[in-house]
Amino acid sequence: MRSCCQTSRPRGAPATGRIGFQASNGQAAGATLQPCVPAPPAMADPQTAPKTCPGCGAKLPDVALSICPYCVTPLGLDTGKTEEGESPFAGRLQRLLAHADLPDAMAWSPPEGPEFIRGGQLVFRGKLALTVGALAALAGIVLAGGPASVVAAIGYAIALGGVWLLIQGKRVTQASVQAELLRRPGVIADRRSETNLKGLGGSTDYYFLIEFEGGVRGEFLWPGRGVNEEPYPSNLPGVAYTRGVELVHFKHIRV
Repeated sequence: MRSCCQTSRPRGAPATGRIGFQASNGQAAGATLQPCVPAPPAMADPQTAPKTCPGCGAKLPDVALSICPYCVTPLGLDTGKTEEGESPFAGRLQRLLAHADLPDAMAWSPPEGPEFIRGGQLVFRGKLALTVGALAALAGIVLAGGPASVVAAIGYAIALGGVWLLIQGKRVTQASVQAELLRRPGVIADRRSETNLKGLGGSTDYYFLIEFEGGVRGEFLWPGRGVNEEPYPSNLPGVAYTRGVELVHFKHIRV
């Protein structure tokens, strides 16, 4: 196996002990330093990636993956192996699989993601609006001239708005947990981000490329949580908790 750190100099030029070599004419000839980094993984062409999973039929992201994020069906694309035939994360994955904290991490259930929380907030607001509307309608009927009074009509409208919020909240909550929660040990191989501008604000979505046992890889979405929670760094070993293409949580295990 060749070394990843090599220095080349012109043929026949004696070394000077510095970053450079002394040529026969007395002038310094520059050295070429090759960085100590492993060869990059062989990536598949995203254009050849299937659009739907052959196992469950789910729509797949427009990136080259080796497994379906929904049902873990092998897709046979990006394996994460280098040109030398071995993933640079293989050793860390083996240590992770033998770690004493892994069984507890695999049994742990993380808090749900932002969409589940948003659905719960809509349900709470719906219940509050429904209660306020019912009280306003009752006050209008008893104190303000009957069911056709203005106060009662306002109460009806508020109550109807509360029912709509309840329905939307239930729909958002159910959709956020529709996919099965999977727990898999892995290493974050890489990450990227996309910023979405909306009005005067915006949000950032992070996409984590996670390598699992056997060199299989998948890319998962992690919606930004704001300044209170930093995104996970690359080269982080641990357990990935995923629902479909969403990374719900990543529990770090030091190896």
